[in-house]
Parts: sequence; C-alpha cells; structure tokens
Amino acid sequence: MELFWVILIVLVASLVKGITGFGFALVSLPPLLIWYSPKEIIPVLLLCNLFSSTIIVLQKKDRKLISKQFNTLILYGAAFTIFGVILLKYLPEELMIVILSIFLILLSILSVLGVEYKMKLTTRSYKIAGALLGFLTGSISISGPPMALFLHSAKVDNQQFREIFSWFSIATSVVALVGYILLDILTFKSFKMVLLFIPILYIGSFIGKRINHLIPDIVFKKAILIITLVSSIFILIR
Repeated sequence: MELFWVILIVLVASLVKGITGFGFALVSLPPLLIWYSPKEIIPVLLLCNLFSSTIIVLQKKDRKLISKQFNTLILYGAAFTIFGVILLKYLPEELMIVILSIFLILLSILSVLGVEYKMKLTTRSYKIAGALLGFLTGSISISGPPMALFLHSAKVDNQQFREIFSWFSIATSVVALVGYILLDILTFKSFKMVLLFIPILYIGSFIGKRINHLIPDIVFKKAILIITLVSSIFILIR
C-alpha cells in the first residue's frame, strides 16, 4: 500500500512539473515525509530534478535564452548550495520537518492569496536571489516557487523561465550531490528510489505537457497549492 501511494504522489508531482515547468519537489515532499525522513528523500528529489532539467536543456533552442545577469544568478546559486547541504546534514530531523512545514505553509498561503512582489532588479538582486535559492536547493530541494516570483519580476517569457530554471537546477544539483556524497547523505537506497521515480517522472511530465492547455492555469495552480498547504499542515501536526 505504501508503494502505491508513493507512486501516486510522484505521478501527480510529475504532472505538475510537466504542466508548469517546476513544482515536483514542492508537491511531492510534504506527503513523502510521511514515510521518509528529510535526509532520505531530499537527495532523491534533487536527483530527479537534475534528470528532468537536463532533458529540458538538451532540447533544441532557437535563440539565446540566458543573459549575463542570469549567469550571475546561477553561479551564486551553485556557490551557496553547499551551505544548504551542511544544514541538511547537521540540523536535527524533527526540527528540519518543522521548519520545512512552516516554510511550505507560508509559501502556499502567499501564493494562494496571489501575493506578488515587484522590485527593481540590480546586479546585487541577482546575487542575493541566487544565494537564497541555492541555499534552499541544498537544504530542502525546493527553489521553484521563490524562483518563479523572482523571474516574474525579471519579466522573462515561458521559454526563458524553463531554460533558466533548468540550468539553475543543474548547477545547484551537481554541487549538492557532491556535498551529499562527501557528508554521507547520499546512499545506495537513494539511487534505488531514483530508479523507481525517474520513469514515473518522465511519464507524468510527458502527459503534463500534453494536457496543460486543457486545464485553466489559475484553477490548476490554486488546487496544487491547496494540496501542498494541507499536506504541510498534516506533517506539522502529526
């Protein structure tokens, strides 16, 4: 029964990834914490994101999509990922779950309410955003929603969003994986789980891309955020 629910969760999260371009870890992490500890599941989700992001980057492009400013965002993200990895390694698991749940609850509420941030972006803004997003990737493998808010302020189109997010995921994931290996967070069990998740991720993402025009974007996003909110509250009070 556990395997059934895990596969269903990964499939739903993969559909979200296919439709929106991000959100795999955001949707799958809260319910998966019912069965796995943060140290077990976060490296697995990060490996899955690395796989899906690599597929996107390898697709043919008709123009240059990443400017110098976004290269800065990616470089700072990669550099600060290691601090998130260290936090994941040494923070007590119960405290980590509480912090994760509160973070996801607040993020979900702000998103459901439609809170947006408009800011004047400077080179420093890209550095700060990269550092924060890299830290989040290394520690909890969730950088999609904050990244989406930042890229919305930067006024990028959908194609640019997917490309920037994918390169950011690749850079930060590689750094995080090195850290996970050095700190003995990544295990043989992690790779076994990845082998189970990746085919589901591929199928779900493929279907998601094909059906994204059938579902009103605002309805879909609100539903996913509410699911994430409920899951996070459940994890916090369990």
